[in-house]
Amino acid sequence: MGKSSPQVLCQFGINFMLEQTQRLLDELPGVQLGRDIEAIHRMRVASRRLATGLDVFRHCLPKKKSKLWRDEIRKVTYALGNARNLDIQIDQLTDLYGEKLDATYKPGYNRLLLRLKQSRSKAQKKVNKTAFKLKESQALEEMVLWFEKHREAETLPEPYPPSLLQKSYRAITEALEDFLMHTDFIASEADTDKLHAMRIAGKRLRYTMEIFAPLYGGELDPFIVAMKEIQDILGEFHDADVWVAWLPKFVDMEKARIEDYFGNTGPLERLMPGIHNLMEHNEQIRSDAYQSFLMTWQTLADDNAWQ
Repeated sequence: MGKSSPQVLCQFGINFMLEQTQRLLDELPGVQLGRDIEAIHRMRVASRRLATGLDVFRHCLPKKKSKLWRDEIRKVTYALGNARNLDIQIDQLTDLYGEKLDATYKPGYNRLLLRLKQSRSKAQKKVNKTAFKLKESQALEEMVLWFEKHREAETLPEPYPPSLLQKSYRAITEALEDFLMHTDFIASEADTDKLHAMRIAGKRLRYTMEIFAPLYGGELDPFIVAMKEIQDILGEFHDADVWVAWLPKFVDMEKARIEDYFGNTGPLERLMPGIHNLMEHNEQIRSDAYQSFLMTWQTLADDNAWQ
């Protein structure tokens, strides 16, 4: 007797979730060492993909366990986020420093690098604490055991059953509608929070399409590529915007430190040329990224991509 459609649907989801859970486990040792910034990135991406899978296929999972698993994975994504953002900032600043930086800018850049590395060290403690709790909870191992117990080694039958294709349609359509809800905010560069929310919704849409891409024989690939391009541009915009928003706060904090130590703010002056230079650089990057986003969006609209 052949398998029922719901059974095939859940097998498809279980296979995907097992793969992502195993990737999390594989990256965990490298993330705890904190030496490879790409390990943080890979684990964070895997956690987002797994979170998407746990949501899309939640009806296939034990209800109580499903909620606990999703909560654990969200904690991982959140803890890795701050460390990843600091890694990006340190990497960007190091690259700029290496491009024959004017000597007057170096004191400011050096001070920024010092503070960012101090913050990164603290963030690693948070990462390690989260990783320790994750290992202690045995959540990932429990998930792997459950997925392996309930998966079947047989390949999915073709043609794919209607329930699987219908689930794919509903999940992608829902994610697409959520993404397109943000289109009202793209006309203003000032709506940075809304553009960031759009980027997050775009990630969910892309990951949802990637889950079901095997069903479509490559036909989803152009749309996945388009979403990746939008994510990259909005990511560049967001990274620059984080700098622009944070640098004035950094100046205030550094001013207070200097005044507390020296009794005056005179030493701050030698830091300011570099900070102003970095501010101007990121304001330009943010503006260029926004214009690039608008052009990309218009091209996709002209091609009726979303329809």
